[in-house]
Amino acid sequence: MKMTRAFGTVSRRIAACCVLLLTVTSPVSLLAQSTDNTPVPVRAATVELEQISNPVEALGTARAWEFVSLRAGVTEHISRIHFASGQRVKAGDVLVELSHGEELAELAGARATLQRYERDAKRLRGLVGKNLSTREQLEAAETQVAETRALIDGLQARIDDRIIRAPFDGQLGLRNISVGSLATPTTEITTIQDIDRLKLDFTVPERQLSAIQGGMKIEAVSQAHPERIFNGEVMIVEARVDPQTRAFTVRGRLDNPDGQLKPGMLLRVRIISNPREALTIPEAALVPLAGEQSVFVVKKTEGGHMVQRRKVQIGHRYLGKVEVLAGLSQGEQVVTRGTLNIRDGQAVSLPAENGAASQ
Repeated sequence: MKMTRAFGTVSRRIAACCVLLLTVTSPVSLLAQSTDNTPVPVRAATVELEQISNPVEALGTARAWEFVSLRAGVTEHISRIHFASGQRVKAGDVLVELSHGEELAELAGARATLQRYERDAKRLRGLVGKNLSTREQLEAAETQVAETRALIDGLQARIDDRIIRAPFDGQLGLRNISVGSLATPTTEITTIQDIDRLKLDFTVPERQLSAIQGGMKIEAVSQAHPERIFNGEVMIVEARVDPQTRAFTVRGRLDNPDGQLKPGMLLRVRIISNPREALTIPEAALVPLAGEQSVFVVKKTEGGHMVQRRKVQIGHRYLGKVEVLAGLSQGEQVVTRGTLNIRDGQAVSLPAENGAASQ
């Protein structure tokens, strides 16, 4: 009987302790719940409206706008040289003269003969008018005049073949001949190229065929001048895709007024495709979830700031940023650092500079 009473007394004491424990821990739990929304420090960035594009990048080779290997059309000795290696020349400038003394002598004789035939034809015209000569004699004389003029034209063409001129404005290459040497049609005298502007050929994968059109802007960079961007545009897109490489060739034009680029250089090419204005945010602000993208938008409250989770539709990614197609407005702020420590409706604190920018 006494043991029963003792057991009952112990039970009542245990129950009282449990009630006391619940009474003591209840405020602590409430306090913990109240501190769950303590402002979490984060960093934020502003949604900006920027000029962006979908760049297509490739490697290309620079080529001279015009390029000719100058050679003699006949086999003859070189009598005069009128240029130096690397010289800039104008179209029509005489560069080299081949020996043509024999042709000059024949030309002088033909001109003298022409003068005599012309005098005979003139005299016969007067005689025919007085019926002192026949029409057949006049026609024979006029034929001799025409044949002699044709001979003169042929001799002049032979002389022109022995005088090599610049075909266009440009810069000459190295001189490969000397006075007195024998030039043949296989002898390269020098080269001439127009490099005030350049052709730029590069290949692009076929999947980007629809992204490139004539007239698009080009930016090119050379290893020789990595700090400078050379501007140009797309001239033409090749009409076929290579079945072996599944790529197509694009030819662009680059301005090169100071001649810093040389034909044969390897250039990194960037085509400015689909230029447009778009909203952008740092890529670090994206929070992927179940195949969708969302961000935490910073909202100002009476006591500070809080975040709101919002789904966004994104477009092109570039240089650590991402294009926003829907879900945000210009000027809003999104969390870029601390996204793992916050939830929808969470109170946050911003650094002084971000906090000032959001007010």
